[in-house]
Amino acid sequence: MPSTRTKLMQITHDLAIGGLQQVVVNICRSINREKFDVSVLCLRALGEFVPEVEKLGVRVFYLPQKEKGTDYFSFLKVARILRQEQIDVIHTHNTQPFVDGTLGALLSGVKTIVHTDHARDFPDKIRYMVAEHLMSYFAYRVIGVSEHTTANLVHYEKISPRKIMTIENGLDGSRFQIEIDRPAKRKELGIKGSGPIIGLGVRLTEQKGITYLLQAMPEIIKAVPDVTLVIAGDGTLKNKLRHEAETLGIKEHILFLGSRLDVPQLLKLFDIYVLPSLWEGLPMVLLEAMAARCPIVATDVGGNAQVITDGYNGMLIEPRNPQKIAEAVITLLTKIDLRNSYINNALQVFTNRFSADIMTKKYENIYLRLKI
Repeated sequence: MPSTRTKLMQITHDLAIGGLQQVVVNICRSINREKFDVSVLCLRALGEFVPEVEKLGVRVFYLPQKEKGTDYFSFLKVARILRQEQIDVIHTHNTQPFVDGTLGALLSGVKTIVHTDHARDFPDKIRYMVAEHLMSYFAYRVIGVSEHTTANLVHYEKISPRKIMTIENGLDGSRFQIEIDRPAKRKELGIKGSGPIIGLGVRLTEQKGITYLLQAMPEIIKAVPDVTLVIAGDGTLKNKLRHEAETLGIKEHILFLGSRLDVPQLLKLFDIYVLPSLWEGLPMVLLEAMAARCPIVATDVGGNAQVITDGYNGMLIEPRNPQKIAEAVITLLTKIDLRNSYINNALQVFTNRFSADIMTKKYENIYLRLKI
């Protein structure tokens, strides 16, 4: 007897470590399996989250890339998979998946196309914006992860307000509400002494503004000499940031960890999470920090202000300003009562607004074309 479940395929670049990918993983983890048969299609690579997704019983498909050049006909391969798997709904994430997924869906008879934009620095390349505008005609809904992202899609890509809506990111908070042996974790990472730890876990790209955090460190070290900055993640700026730390004379206070899968443990180790981004949608890392009871300093860009209310559950500062970063970090490191107040308020905000269950239920209703 054929299954009555809706066959949903999430289409993404990859399942590497990143905020977009975590949204895919959280949907896979929390979706109603009695109503949905979910799978994932990766268009560029696989990634660190593949084992976690497969443990959930979710099948992962992969389209290997051409060794040289761009495969302009990859949508035909997507169509073949969609047809073969008899997919009812696709949910695409960012530009290439939107284009290849939509064209593949049109060729294979998929009934419902849902797309999520996870934010970027607008205006984007003209060819990307034009392509997404055209694909939006065939989408049932286009989702922005923050009101800021949604407004950009309407303004720059001229996507119809009737098709577009905002669904804030969410995650499974239970993974971050753990206890750890802090001295043992410090020893494992090679952190000497018992001084405070500032940390972040992001891709090492220009977007994340890490250079401004490094430039703030000399002032922070002057006020709190035994402080350590832990940077988890990998990316194109890795070597440049290492060199900058050496040039600033702060190398002994900086620890570059590379990509990590123990983020919940790291967040329980950090005394403050600092996100100095230049632009954002609604970053998963802030939700993770809130769930882990780690106080936050973040720049007031994109959807950050939808997560953090300055002076209530964290601190918001202007971007590209090392002095403001230093002042905020020093304030939180020296005022324990303020830190605890932010921690408690942030956990309450997370629980009420940003759980994976809340996010996924909204997507489920869209997949089924129900009102939300």
